[in-house]
Order: sequence, then C-alpha cells, then structure tokens
Amino acid sequence: MHLVAAGLLGDSLATSTAAPLAFAAESFLGTPGRLLLLIGASISMFGYVSGMTLAVPRALFRFAEDGLLPKVVGSVHPEYRTPHVAIVLQTFLVGSLAVFNSFEQLAVISNLAALLLYAGCAAATFMLRKRGIRQDGAVPFSVPGGPLVPFITIGLIAWLLTSITQAEWIVLVATLVVASTFFAVATKVSGNAAR
Repeated sequence: MHLVAAGLLGDSLATSTAAPLAFAAESFLGTPGRLLLLIGASISMFGYVSGMTLAVPRALFRFAEDGLLPKVVGSVHPEYRTPHVAIVLQTFLVGSLAVFNSFEQLAVISNLAALLLYAGCAAATFMLRKRGIRQDGAVPFSVPGGPLVPFITIGLIAWLLTSITQAEWIVLVATLVVASTFFAVATKVSGNAAR
C-alpha cells in the first residue's frame, strides 16, 4: 500500500498528512475516494476488532480454567453461556492500549509478537518430529519439505526482525518478562494448590 501511495504522490508523500493512503486516494479519485478509503478502513478495523473480541476471550477463559488466571475470568454467563468476564477484560485491555498508544506502535508490536509466535511454531516442528508425535494417530508429525521449510521460515522471520527498532525490542522483551514471570508464579501457585 505504501508503494501505491508513493507512486501516486511521489515526493509529496514525505510531506503528506498522517494518513498517506487517504491522501493518495484523494489525489487519485478526489474527495469521494478519500471518504471511501476511510470508511472502508474503518469497517475493516471494526470487523477485525469484533472478531478478536469473539476469539481472544476464549484463550483467557482457558487460561483461567488451567489456573493461570483468576478463576473469575473463566466465569460463564448463566443465560448466554459466554465467558462474559473474559470478554469484558479483553475489551478493556484492547481499549486501554488503543487509547494510550498510536496505531503505528500497536501495529509494530502486534506484528512483532505474531512473527515470534510463528517462529516458535516453526521451531516446534523440529521437536514434534524428534518426539514422533502422531497426527490423527496415523503417521508421525511431518511437514512438506521436512526440516527445510521450518528452517527457511525461521531464517525469513529472523531477517524480518532486523528492521525492529531498539525501543520496540525493549517493549517486547519487557512484555515477555512480565508474562513469563506471571506464568511461573501462576504455575507454582496452581501446583501448590494441587498438593
């Protein structure tokens, strides 16, 4: 999209507003084009956030069931049978992040976290193959191309991560430290409670 904006705006892209795609749409299609792009982007973002509001609370619900979050987070609404506390918690957290951060910061952090998750999944294929984990009980876990595809995937992700700034790394590492500490404490507490 940035290339499209650069192609339409040329050198004026550097001095354009904070919404270069809307500015490009206005240059190409006039005010109706700018309005159409902004409305489309708003609908798209609302759809994405709505989808996440339906999906992410299920993970919080499961964490509560496993004892990694307080039990109240795993509460199920008596009438609607939804994890209502997890939905409210997730909506509050997302709303707070949106209010106190810029879209660019959130997009970078979100993509960075997703890339690290994908790298972890690619690395996990090595362990799954080594342990002989079976898929659907039939054959050991395998991926097309054997270990070459996960290796290439990890390499490409490492290359993509070279564009991350030091400040973004600090935020991510701090988040991982807090999450890991929370996980370790919750695991220890749930282990002591099981005894």
